[in-house]
Amino acid sequence: MKNISTYLTTVFVSFSLLLVIMPVLIYFLKKFNILDIPNKRKVHKAPIPRMGGVAIYIAFAVTVLIMAPHDVKWQGIVLGAGIALLIGCVDDIWGVHAVVKLGSLFALTLLIWRFGIITNMPFDKILGIPRGPFTTACNLVVTMLWMTGICSAINALDHIDGLAGTVALIAASAYFAVSIQSQQYEWAIISLALIGSLAGFLCFNFHPAKVFMGDSGSFFLGFSLAAIGIMGGWSPNPIKAAIIPVAILSLPIFDLIFVIFIRKFNGTTNSLIESIKYCGKDHIGHRLNNLGFSQRVAVLIVSLVSITVSISALTIRHTLFWESLLLLIQILMIYLVLAVFMRIAMLNTIKVYYTNKKRSSSKK
Repeated sequence: MKNISTYLTTVFVSFSLLLVIMPVLIYFLKKFNILDIPNKRKVHKAPIPRMGGVAIYIAFAVTVLIMAPHDVKWQGIVLGAGIALLIGCVDDIWGVHAVVKLGSLFALTLLIWRFGIITNMPFDKILGIPRGPFTTACNLVVTMLWMTGICSAINALDHIDGLAGTVALIAASAYFAVSIQSQQYEWAIISLALIGSLAGFLCFNFHPAKVFMGDSGSFFLGFSLAAIGIMGGWSPNPIKAAIIPVAILSLPIFDLIFVIFIRKFNGTTNSLIESIKYCGKDHIGHRLNNLGFSQRVAVLIVSLVSITVSISALTIRHTLFWESLLLLIQILMIYLVLAVFMRIAMLNTIKVYYTNKKRSSSKK
């Protein structure tokens, strides 16, 4: 185990860098009018600087380059995260079509493959064929879907103050815990660099937020969390090694899948692409707000769910097959309960809408 002082220094450096960089970044974002303007599909009432992800990335990248051992994989993560950040920055400033963003993330996956960042699913055993170009291609496709899916999920989760940052912080903390369990101390350093920068960011992002992470931050965080999930050897069992990062990041995955399904089911959207592009107040934080919870309490509730599921994910590494199965059932039951509450919140919103409409009509 590395010296505890190394871990504390890593968190301190990234946290301190963020606190120094962010006020300067906020000043320039305001100066150049890079702001998130309120509209009927957003919950904030005044223009807020966005693109705070730039500060999170700088604090993370500088800390990794200082504290982590020089390795091609770390370089690949820092480079790939920087490119993901740039894709998000372009979207924050000028706006980019969803298909273009998706294609850019696919291209980024091909680039980071050259740094060894690719899933290691046993397709040779699954399909009964020898390892070769075809099994590599299968893992590359899985990597593309994983990377773009997590980037999209974190992006979708960034809909109320502090939510995406808090869930990302919990996920990074879970990665740190698994890194210590599996004695992968270099990954512990990477996770801690992310933890420190996120903790600093949340000082500016909790309600009422002074800055938003923007697509730059959500793409950077999505890429980083997805890449760490791929590269960490979380278990000797390849199936468990795949399940652990999925479970750790299951809350943003659940939120994205649930809203896509509900939008299609309700007829709000007609296609998958339209469901992904659609921006509405129907995510988990919005629905908790509709049930009467404040933004801070909504973040607390979602955080408790995320922590609970992450603890289950940490436990999976040491369980037998049937025990792992029970933990997965437990996770699914948690999300089933959450889905019921989200559905109730939606019905409550519809009821309030028609009640107000009826009152408005009667006054006329």
